[in-house]
Amino acid sequence: MKCNLVLQCGAAATIAGLSIGAADSAKAQNDATAVDTENGTPIIIVQAQRREENVQDVPIAVTAFNQEILEQSAIEDIRDFAGRSPGLVVDNVGAGPSAAAISIRGISFEDIEKSFDPAVGVSVDGVIIGTNTGQLLDAFDIESIEILRGPQGTLFGRNTIAGVINLRRTAPTGELGVKASLSYAEFDTLRGRAIVNLPQIGDFLSLKGFFSYDRTDGFLFNATQNRRAGENKIWSGGVTALIEPSDSISARITYEHLEQRGETVTASTSRSGAGGDLICNAPIFAPPNECNRGTRDRSVYTIFQNITTPLSYDADSITGELNVDIGDLTLTSVTGWQKSDEDVISDFDSSSIDFFSTQRIQEYDQFSQELRLSGNLSDRIDFVLGLYYFESEYTLLQRSNFGFTSPGPVVLRADVAHESESYAAFADVRWQATDRLTLGGGLRYTDDKKSIFNNFGQPDVLVQLSIPNWNGECVGVVGFLPSPPLPPGLPAYASADNCSGSASFDKVTWRAYASYELGDNRLVYGSVSTGFRSGGFNGRASSPTSLGPYQPETVTAYEIGLKADWLDRALRTNLALFQTDYNNKQEETVQPSPPGSANPQETVVSNAASARIRGFEAEITVVPSAELSFFASLSILDAEYQSFFRDVTGDLIPDDVSTLDLRRSPNVTWSAGFNWEKPVRDGIFRLNPVFRFTDEYNTCIVAAQPAIVGAIINDPRCETDSREILDVTASYSFDIGDGELKFSAFARNLLNDRGISSTLPVASLLTFSGVRAPRQFGGEILFKF
Repeated sequence: MKCNLVLQCGAAATIAGLSIGAADSAKAQNDATAVDTENGTPIIIVQAQRREENVQDVPIAVTAFNQEILEQSAIEDIRDFAGRSPGLVVDNVGAGPSAAAISIRGISFEDIEKSFDPAVGVSVDGVIIGTNTGQLLDAFDIESIEILRGPQGTLFGRNTIAGVINLRRTAPTGELGVKASLSYAEFDTLRGRAIVNLPQIGDFLSLKGFFSYDRTDGFLFNATQNRRAGENKIWSGGVTALIEPSDSISARITYEHLEQRGETVTASTSRSGAGGDLICNAPIFAPPNECNRGTRDRSVYTIFQNITTPLSYDADSITGELNVDIGDLTLTSVTGWQKSDEDVISDFDSSSIDFFSTQRIQEYDQFSQELRLSGNLSDRIDFVLGLYYFESEYTLLQRSNFGFTSPGPVVLRADVAHESESYAAFADVRWQATDRLTLGGGLRYTDDKKSIFNNFGQPDVLVQLSIPNWNGECVGVVGFLPSPPLPPGLPAYASADNCSGSASFDKVTWRAYASYELGDNRLVYGSVSTGFRSGGFNGRASSPTSLGPYQPETVTAYEIGLKADWLDRALRTNLALFQTDYNNKQEETVQPSPPGSANPQETVVSNAASARIRGFEAEITVVPSAELSFFASLSILDAEYQSFFRDVTGDLIPDDVSTLDLRRSPNVTWSAGFNWEKPVRDGIFRLNPVFRFTDEYNTCIVAAQPAIVGAIINDPRCETDSREILDVTASYSFDIGDGELKFSAFARNLLNDRGISSTLPVASLLTFSGVRAPRQFGGEILFKF
């Protein structure tokens, strides 16, 4: 029987808030954050360059966390790493299940439309998640998290122009062991977790089962329905098999099933008056108390949705990794498959009237396959070569209810089918030119193909009516005018020739880097790297003119850095300076709709802008004793548009809007905390506070109305206030038989910092926002053996 305890030996150590005990030697063979804490700060092994290396030897800005910090600091999902890793901002997107808006170094993307590619790659066991949906991953069964900052377009591929969040789940141990936890917190929040490892079967097969359950009643109050809002339930379970038929062959396969049931909730931030929203500018619409509400106070925590908004999400995934040693070379195969079904109703007007709501029914699946060959060509040259294939497809049925039309409500139905296929070949070679100087470079060629069908929205009643001459072919909106044989009040439609399309995009991305050892555990490096996010089609197009395609956006990043340990590894200072040139930036822009349309404008995606982002980052760790360690991080960001033109004054003449702020690009973020542990009687008491500050930032690029030529600013409702988040965890653990029992008490957002997390004004019709979680106290029991 394996005693799966948290061992204490040598000096406790941290990196970016990471408290690390001694690593189990058998587990370390499969642990991407194996550590040596004999002296001072830890030696952490990461896979940031598709090789197992000491994080201090990697010429990339990367922050690594291991399993211990996930337990000690009440980490729930990747949102809790925002601020701990410099330049990282993570918000939830309430319109999609477990959807995330992730920004690294001022480059972000938040749309839940599956025709769009994320700008930050989230990788689980080497498999990139192809959409923003499902990115808020639970942290319980995670062995390691690496946050790579800057474009990773060579080894990780397309669409990683901002960076990569690389998660790796725990491997089966081959020995009997159990890890289980149960926690309860305010808002009737219950969380249960369990991992069971079985003894090895036949000296070659190890199995692990895992299960998680989350339930909450939510922290918003629905005044219209007189109840708490935001109910959510998620459970997932699966099994991992580790197959090792010989010393040179190993395979790890994981199957997981997830189900989520809950409701979508949004807060009304619509306003009346000049430049306001239609919903608040007519007496028959929203009541005055539901308009002109603050976005930086507690009023947004009361909502007014008048309809039920259920959310249903089911997902299955299989990932497999095969490693075969062939002499001095290693052949690696990583296979991933995911399928999901979702049905989401959203009341986007967030009011007590029927103004605008949607139902989105989607099916999505993706498959990816990567082959890598790595090894040494000589004592001084090593390499990674690879081939990559990715495909995805989804279908969407969306019903949009326009409750404000005359003479009565209109329900439009949109059917979308989208396919994406990508091929890539890549290589990375590293040459140790001298004992201190290392030079390296990499190339990747990517070829993407995308196709779409979109009928742009048709009256839902067409499915039920026998209408002469309507053959079910592509149709496009041309106006809200009565037109027989449609019933009065429904929009008129005409045939559209380009409701489907296909396009190809290819690109060569590259990276060149050099590192020089100044002395023991001190490294200076410089790099130039490129990346691109693929072009594509607009799955939310409302007419042929907004379907696309739009072209790829590209970045070129320059970075110099220092990674150094001092005072016999009692002090660690990791510093980085960078500049990112952002070209052909894909932005949602507004243009005139086709003639006769009821709405004179429509949203399109186009390559409308260029930007320059500069910054400085620092991570500092101090280990004064075996019982105490301090950590801090800092990010200073200067993100500006270089060019950006679009019509915001309504005169059909493009305006210079380069004065707008980029989304989710706070000027300053910093964090600080400490880890203290003290033997008490037969156990260990630990205290882990973390304070995170995030400067104010904008969550949309919609211009304020009425716009002022030459001084155009973001809509002020989209600006968050600065965040001051203090999380504190106190725990006491002790041995019980062959196991360990730990009791924890935690406070999340102890200072009760409140406000919006996102805002979206919709075509002068309405505006809605998502809000941040308030203070929450709770406790947890964790058992291991």
